[in-house]
Amino acid sequence: MYKLKNKELIHLTKGKHHDGGGLYIRITRQGKGLWTYRFRLNKKSHEMSLGTFPEVKLSEAREKLAEQKRLRLKNINPLNEKRKHEILKEQQNKKFSEIADLYITTKKKDEWTNPKSEQQWRSTIETYAKPVLDRKPFIDINHYDIVEVLQPIWKTKTETARRLQQRLFRIISFAKVKKWYDKENPASWQEYLSHVLSDPYKIQRVKHHAYMKHNEIKVFYNLLCKLELFSAYALRMVILTATRTSEVLKSKFDEFDLENRIWTIPSQNMKARKEHKIPLSNEAVKIINFMKRKHNHSFVFPNTYLSKPLSNGAMLNLLKSKFSELKITVHGFRSTFITWAEEEGKYQYYDIKFSQAHQLPNKIEKAYLRSDLFHQRITIMNDWEKFLISKEG
Repeated sequence: MYKLKNKELIHLTKGKHHDGGGLYIRITRQGKGLWTYRFRLNKKSHEMSLGTFPEVKLSEAREKLAEQKRLRLKNINPLNEKRKHEILKEQQNKKFSEIADLYITTKKKDEWTNPKSEQQWRSTIETYAKPVLDRKPFIDINHYDIVEVLQPIWKTKTETARRLQQRLFRIISFAKVKKWYDKENPASWQEYLSHVLSDPYKIQRVKHHAYMKHNEIKVFYNLLCKLELFSAYALRMVILTATRTSEVLKSKFDEFDLENRIWTIPSQNMKARKEHKIPLSNEAVKIINFMKRKHNHSFVFPNTYLSKPLSNGAMLNLLKSKFSELKITVHGFRSTFITWAEEEGKYQYYDIKFSQAHQLPNKIEKAYLRSDLFHQRITIMNDWEKFLISKEG
């Protein structure tokens, strides 16, 4: 039945050479061999590649031929079966972050309503979805994985979580069209998530400290700069560094390295009892230098008698006496900072968290991140300062 012999293959001339049963080898001008299976199915002629010679030997090419003929006996098109295997192999190599990036750079490219939209998409995906969904091949992602992404923020950051759910649904739908995913969309609200997560529009919003919208804080900060009070300087420091009231009030001059622009808050002054370093902006450095010229006390912001630090109520009293029309709290300025940073859309989630010395509650997050991101936080704090003191907007 077979015509070709192993010894003859290396001497074959350019063109097609028939082995038998529909198996051919085509020799190219460069002397390479291409194995081809020619067959008819449903009254149509087809050709299918079986590999190259000498990588695929004659015996291996005949085995592949026999395998394809077995499929034909079952009335299965070998080309379709080959494509299925290629798709499966491609699926197994795809990761969520790769497909998300493809969706953002191709499908969404011309749909952005403003320059920050793409940054916001990427930020939520990088922050919440990637650490969980990149742990396995994209084809294996299921609704349990989607719930694991959304559940931790579903009640605390409901709007962010709702938008993320919609983005995940679109990305997976995109993958289904591309044949990278062959199951029902696990991010579907109607089919899966509505049975596990609360209706986002019925969730009772968590009450936060009253805070000022970041588009209003510029005017407030400018007014604050005109007050020659220790409490005003302390409040400016709270705003500039996005720290807690107690951390500023307990601060001492020896915590500040002004040459390198670093404030090292000792562990005993931190809520998490862990030392924390904060990058200092120009404005923050100016405030520390100003306070140094004003007194000789070890505390940066002492009380009137220069005996103790300012009391916890000093900044709140300032707000009540000078800005009584504003319904805000000192702690609320941390929320203002977070809102500004998130809406800027260009900072990573972990950079923002570490800017406020937030602890990572999640083992996955802790494993994913092993530094305090100090250098990234320098950019955030300098941008925040520029925003506060800028005249426009």
